[in-house]
Amino acid sequence: MPAAHHGQRYALLAAGALTAATFNQATAMPSQWKRTWHGYGARVGDQMGFAATEELLRYGLSRAMSPSSPAMRCNSARTGHPFWSRVGRAATCGVVNTLVARTPSGARRPNVPLLGAIVGASAVSLAWRPERATASKGTAFVLTRIAVVTGGTAANGAWREFRAK
Repeated sequence: MPAAHHGQRYALLAAGALTAATFNQATAMPSQWKRTWHGYGARVGDQMGFAATEELLRYGLSRAMSPSSPAMRCNSARTGHPFWSRVGRAATCGVVNTLVARTPSGARRPNVPLLGAIVGASAVSLAWRPERATASKGTAFVLTRIAVVTGGTAANGAWREFRAK
């Protein structure tokens, strides 16, 4: 990936982390972090720490494994096809390409670099979260974060496919 794309990606990651921290501040999540500047700083640190951990894990896992490409080609999600057909195909591609990748030989396999990074970063982030004090709350937090991040990644992939020309 060219350096300019890395800069854009990291700017978007930072903007996403600040947006999530602001939402969490407005909704007082977690409630143990008060709605003060200190609490907001804890929320920003949580989001930035999660993003950095996920990025590092994804990079390391993708380097350790053979290169892969998207599992599905999404040509019918492109302009020129009926609108609802494009929406359905883009959604399908977004979900499948989040969960599955192709090896250089064409075999399908779980998208381990992405999914492993999401699961690993979610578990690591529990180390600095107040939910770590209770096993049930910690488990619920990690599972919720995995679901939200994986779903958001799939939705982002669907949006990119839908907008591609």
